[in-house]
Amino acid sequence: MPETRRPLPTDRIGLDTRWLSAAPADVAAAMATQRHTGRPAWVPTWRQMLVHIVWSLILWYCFVVFMVIGIRVDGYGDNHTRAADWRDLAIAVLVLAAAVAGAVLLRRWARRPPSPKARLAEWRQTLTALANGFQSRPSARSPLPVLIAQPTRRASAYPRFVARNGEQVEFGNLVFRTGLHGKPVTRGYLAATLPSPLPHLYLDALANGRSAGDLPTSVDRRQRLSLEGDFDRHFAAYAPSGYGTDALYALTPDVMAALIDHAAGFDVEIIDDRVVFSTPFAADFSDPAAWQRAETVLNGVVPRLVKQAGGYRDDRVEGRHRRPTRMIGPDGRRLGNGYRSRGLWPVLGLVGWILALVLLYVVPAIFAFAGFMSVVDNR
Repeated sequence: MPETRRPLPTDRIGLDTRWLSAAPADVAAAMATQRHTGRPAWVPTWRQMLVHIVWSLILWYCFVVFMVIGIRVDGYGDNHTRAADWRDLAIAVLVLAAAVAGAVLLRRWARRPPSPKARLAEWRQTLTALANGFQSRPSARSPLPVLIAQPTRRASAYPRFVARNGEQVEFGNLVFRTGLHGKPVTRGYLAATLPSPLPHLYLDALANGRSAGDLPTSVDRRQRLSLEGDFDRHFAAYAPSGYGTDALYALTPDVMAALIDHAAGFDVEIIDDRVVFSTPFAADFSDPAAWQRAETVLNGVVPRLVKQAGGYRDDRVEGRHRRPTRMIGPDGRRLGNGYRSRGLWPVLGLVGWILALVLLYVVPAIFAFAGFMSVVDNR
């Protein structure tokens, strides 16, 4: 039986951040008593990325050098390998051997544990999470159905900290590869459970460093709402067609004021029974500022949304009074205009990725081998 998520209580939350400034020796001693998971194997480090780049450069070096010598032999030497060609080939092979040896050493170095500084930062954030009732649960797929991480198979969450008391709250970084080239986009996020589902709402913050209207592709701009006061100067609100009035049920004046005061830099998405706050940059949870931002949102905004969600009912759902769980009508569950990468786009993305691998590795390897054989063939 799956674990039931419980909504966040409205009591004020105070986060303990003493481990972020504790002495390194104390941090190491505390971590020695904890059983924790290390960095997931599916999360590449910058060292591992560097290894791939070096091997690709070596293949392209072989391609250029051997093809140049091969063309010189076949084109200008009438298929006859001269002493100068053998000399250049020997020099190229020696340089290649040195490069391969360096790449092997680099690969061994990449497998080493993180640097003491990086390891200490990871320990600090892990101990801080444990001190506040959270545990590390990185995920190779997006744990949330949010617009910024769709489809979920292309997104991951690391680090990810989940409350141990029923998964009321979780926070971390969402890494999503977007577009055909697979460019990684990292966003810090905080998610909390509501007592009842609400219609799908998306609030685009206008003060978090992104350009205006830079929305997920699935948000139809025609669904934008105009809200009272100066809220529109801080957020652009979007709700499914026909659910504008329902959005006002959640976005009461006190909720809008709290969002402006405590979450002006966050994009906010309410989807099903979750509210998700996200920023267009990665959060560093070894820095007290990241925890302070989370505490501010949890204390200043979430309790008000929890209170509003508890009393919401969707009048469009037939027989809602007889149902054991509350429901949202089909038209209100998701914003209109589904995610653009469904259909042909995932296929094109896969083809693009395969072509990129072929271009980086297979093509230079084939031509390098052909050039090398042109030199040693000596017909």
